[in-house]
Amino acid sequence: MSSFLRTASKQVADVRSFLRESAGGQSIKYSAEKGAKHIIYIPYITENVIDPETGVETSVMKPCAIQQSVHEWSTQDGKFKATICLKDVIRHQDENDPNSPIINDGTCPFCDRVSDAWDIYRYRKELEEATCKLTGEQRKNHLDATFSSYADERKAKDARPYMYLLVVKYHLNDKGAEVLGSDGLPEYDLKVMKLSASRVEKIQQQMANSGSDLLDSEIIFEYPNVDDRRLLVSQSTTAPVFPDRKMVTKYPGLKDKINQDIAKFEWEGIEKSFPEWTGMTSVEAKKVCDSLFEQWDQYKKELAVNPTAKYLEYVVQTPTATPSISGDGIAANGAMPVVPQIPTVPEVPVVPTVPQVPNAAPTVAAPTVAPTVAPTPVVPTAPQVPNTDPNAVFNGNGGAAPTVSI
Repeated sequence: MSSFLRTASKQVADVRSFLRESAGGQSIKYSAEKGAKHIIYIPYITENVIDPETGVETSVMKPCAIQQSVHEWSTQDGKFKATICLKDVIRHQDENDPNSPIINDGTCPFCDRVSDAWDIYRYRKELEEATCKLTGEQRKNHLDATFSSYADERKAKDARPYMYLLVVKYHLNDKGAEVLGSDGLPEYDLKVMKLSASRVEKIQQQMANSGSDLLDSEIIFEYPNVDDRRLLVSQSTTAPVFPDRKMVTKYPGLKDKINQDIAKFEWEGIEKSFPEWTGMTSVEAKKVCDSLFEQWDQYKKELAVNPTAKYLEYVVQTPTATPSISGDGIAANGAMPVVPQIPTVPEVPVVPTVPQVPNAAPTVAAPTVAPTVAPTPVVPTAPQVPNTDPNAVFNGNGGAAPTVSI
């Protein structure tokens, strides 16, 4: 087990305690699959503990899981990033030498920047409220959507608690039935399922409603046929398997085989599936945060000596009729302007009235000109000019300028 994992991870005693703490504050990665059905078994380990009140030793069931809180953010080019919260993580350069230099001192630069991230959100929110020209329901809908996007774009967010739960994922055929191996037992893979506190609580409550416990249960997950990964999880359904229909009940020997594999499982290498477990030193984390908040820090320094200073990281110049090839008007980080400028719709030119051609004979003869050298050529018949309606250019919109959708 890596020194960071060993230092930062916490063993999960039971699911309820995880939820209580969370409320206070070939990859092993399990992934949802579009339109798929999964049957998952939740294994457990037993541990002998002494009851502090009675002094009696009892055996308790524990999930095979670790937990930690995670900071998530997006880089300026839109890439998603995450790291384990470094608060209270103390790590030495040489894990076997307590006198070696400290590379994690128990502080978390991301936690320290959460308040700055909210200050930026409020700055952008107030600016949008002051400059938005919409009214009524349009204004409300626009501001609600804009403020939601501003919250998502925060540079540092509060750490969210996650449980990394070891599960057994059975192999199923195209009819949804288990696939049996050469030993006559269902084939399976050990996977690590990353679950937020809210998702664990939802599954735990569903199991309790069915009269079952989460541990030693089997659950059917069915995922919708959608491409949006957020909807893939939020619209999925879960259903507990009846005790007498569980694989571990139907196939004697399966549970023993699973327990043998669980005993050999190591959390080492989890960072390959969940990059947040790669970890950061305190210096690395501070460098990332300083880079994310560089322009905000510059603004605050300028504001101290110039009360009219502006924070321009999310603001771009008003677009001109002829965009600059050099890229003027585009923020360095590619951000959209806080106040999008609506280009003025050019006035529709007045279509001159075509004079009516008086009724004439079908053939108009050109006036005879006395030739000086050659005979006068015959001029082709001039076609009759139809009556032109200037409003026709607007396709019957009553002469109104075309509507511009924003």
